[in-house]
Amino acid sequence: MALEGILALSTVIRLIGVYVAYHIIRALYNISPFHPLSHIPGPKLAAATWFYEAWFDLILGGMYTNEIKRMHEIYGPVVRINPEELHFNDIAFVDEIYAGKGRKRDKQLHFLEFVAGPIRLSAFSTAGHDLHRIRRNAVNKFFSRASIARLESLIKKLANELCDKIIRLETNTGKPFDITEAYSCFTADVISSYCFGESFGFLKQKNWQPNFRQPLYGALKSTYIFRFLPFMNVFIHIAPLFADWVTEDLGVMLKESNEKMPARVRNSKKEREAGVKQDRPSIFTALLDSSLPEQEKTDLRLGGEGFSMIGAGTETTAWTLSVTTVYLLTQPETLARLTKELQDADALNLPWFALEKLPYLNAVVTEALRLSYGVSARLPRIATNENLLYRGEFQGREVEYAIPPGTPMGMSNAINHHNEEVFPDSHKFRPERWLDIEESEKHRMENSLTSFSRGSRQCLGMNLAYCNMYVGLATMTLRLFPRMKLYETDVEDVKYHHDFLAPAPKSDSKGVRAIMV
Repeated sequence: MALEGILALSTVIRLIGVYVAYHIIRALYNISPFHPLSHIPGPKLAAATWFYEAWFDLILGGMYTNEIKRMHEIYGPVVRINPEELHFNDIAFVDEIYAGKGRKRDKQLHFLEFVAGPIRLSAFSTAGHDLHRIRRNAVNKFFSRASIARLESLIKKLANELCDKIIRLETNTGKPFDITEAYSCFTADVISSYCFGESFGFLKQKNWQPNFRQPLYGALKSTYIFRFLPFMNVFIHIAPLFADWVTEDLGVMLKESNEKMPARVRNSKKEREAGVKQDRPSIFTALLDSSLPEQEKTDLRLGGEGFSMIGAGTETTAWTLSVTTVYLLTQPETLARLTKELQDADALNLPWFALEKLPYLNAVVTEALRLSYGVSARLPRIATNENLLYRGEFQGREVEYAIPPGTPMGMSNAINHHNEEVFPDSHKFRPERWLDIEESEKHRMENSLTSFSRGSRQCLGMNLAYCNMYVGLATMTLRLFPRMKLYETDVEDVKYHHDFLAPAPKSDSKGVRAIMV
């Protein structure tokens, strides 16, 4: 037995040695002249191994975007940020990375490692261009401007329910409440109603919890665990055994993605088979009737699509509204100017399309999008069959880099939106920057605003987000903001500090809290 033990230990040591040797050789190759990206500048350690990125994101907690910004200051507009990926800080190249119709763009597998469970089967998490187009085309029509305009009456109704609930709950108690949580209930009720024909009912329940923000943040907080320790994904598939043993946020996410969301899809199937008529068409009932291949209509896949849609349709818009609220309540002159414009226009009786044409409201929404970012982390794309050429300038000299096919390339909104040449005093909330400017300057600024990404994989819910923001902001401004004050909250609580895909403020922030007076 002793000899067998020694032999087993020897085998283990040899295997460890082979593993270490492989990674050393691989790291040396990554920084050698033989690697196809060897001509791209950047830290040698970042090029050699994934551990550099993991240190900033997994260990330090979502800090790699800040490090990437520092890299650009040292190395120029194109940097190699890991063994296979390039990051760009030149908006002139945005349409090459996020190409549109007729050009194929895949997603990077390393980026998608953070997605776990049924969400891996959603359109958002689909790596290949061709399969993504099949999945995306099935839902595109539901998010057109015309389709969202037909949803506007529901959005107005829910915006007023949000105000009524705040008045009912918070005015009488005089206690502070989490405004982001309230906005999250509003946006979740909108998108869930559209997806399944019936809302989650978060605004109708007595308090603000439970809501979808908790399972979504459980997913986001695990981003870097799954990205850098992908073997952990196996636990998602046996979630029912572990949901009661993990952290509360992660446990809620596991139950929501693996059990509750597929159950909603099954319920939609049963109602469809029973001939139940809905008050308004739902996305998932229509998908079940669509020409999608049958393997694309399973409970698990559509459940993953549902979690993805509701997550995207809930948090980014709720955060943008929260950012807007903080800046408006800390800048009385900005709020006064917005309020006057809305009052003069009788905004509560205007449709969404008319609200968009109000100059100052439009400027406030656009500036809020700039400082809330949408997805703040980089979104890599791969040109599978194109040789791309980047030409730019750095420190007064021209630079040129050939980019071989199959190279992941990305940009970050948290970097794009703070280009001081385009947005002077970029950390200031100044809606006026969008007003009374020359058309060429306006075009330059709009081109640098990448909140919804670009190209064939641009954010599906862009029109829904705009309708929510215009209607929600107009309603809140006229009905509640005159009676609302921030509570132990300031602009630091909405400023970008790090990210878990979505932007996050400083770690000791207690959230965006307000009080009714």
